[in-house]
Amino acid sequence: MSTSIQQNIRTNYVADAWKPRPELREAMQRIATIAVDDHTAVIGETEMTFQNGAERTTISASPINVDTCDGHRIAEIITIRTPLTSFKLFDEKLYAFINIFATTGAVVRDADGKDAIVSRLPLFEDDTDALTNLYTPLIANGARLHLVGPVCGLYRFDGRKEEYTSADVMLPSWDKQSFWSAQEFENARERLSHHGVFGTAGPRGLTAEIPWDADATSSIFGHRTSLLEILADEPHPAAGNGLFIRLSLPLTFSDEEAQSWAARLNRAEADAIDTPPFFGAWCSFPESGTVSFGGFWPNLLYQPGTVSTIAFWCVARNRFARQVIEGSADRAH
Repeated sequence: MSTSIQQNIRTNYVADAWKPRPELREAMQRIATIAVDDHTAVIGETEMTFQNGAERTTISASPINVDTCDGHRIAEIITIRTPLTSFKLFDEKLYAFINIFATTGAVVRDADGKDAIVSRLPLFEDDTDALTNLYTPLIANGARLHLVGPVCGLYRFDGRKEEYTSADVMLPSWDKQSFWSAQEFENARERLSHHGVFGTAGPRGLTAEIPWDADATSSIFGHRTSLLEILADEPHPAAGNGLFIRLSLPLTFSDEEAQSWAARLNRAEADAIDTPPFFGAWCSFPESGTVSFGGFWPNLLYQPGTVSTIAFWCVARNRFARQVIEGSADRAH
């Protein structure tokens, strides 16, 4: 899987009806330079489609222009979508297991019954620095990684875990020690504490409790809190070393209900607008009755400060999950 900057790529260029702002146009050009390396690619100012392993991935930008409750404007949404044609599980709930191994995308079944790996990222109009320095390489390399997690999960679903390993995938720096440092975990812990989220940090990573209920502080007191783990010593079986992310909700269901909620939360995030970047997947471990959001950033995706960024995305994601789950329960009554 090449991630080097490609030069002189032979592509088919298409015209776009909507003209993006200059910052986004420049970002999409850079994304294409990093992500695309095949001559069958179709590239425009707001969309590109290219061969990605056995599938074809599309990265597209769409105008939104929605104002959030805190006064910021979401100008566009970038979606990464890789339709699955090589495999399809009969029961959608079984993707709750496949998504345990997610890296940067979730396997989602849409309303038409079509399965795809999906990532999604809202772009704020006044956040040019994040678009240039964080989102552009994340989108490009995240798209290239789209199939790693689902293929890994499928092999394990079929009991063939020795056939698709990090030594087979060979991502850049997969066998080097995680690039994320103890100082980054401590910085994230300190920043979270200023927002009422408390935890511990060390060389291995960060663990924190995010309130599920408004007045919750810690499960030690019997409060409902979601457990956030961001760890540098949990390698991915196919992506190698990097940063493991898990947000576990403080709810218990039957296994079937947990699988169903994982699928519903993935669909909700794939369709949402004012939500944190969707890089990872909701999943459910077999016979656990629990739901969690997981993802993995291999060393390839390292950027300074990303632990804090991911942690605050998870704080927002926890709030979104509660709205979806408890909102559905309210409607049911």
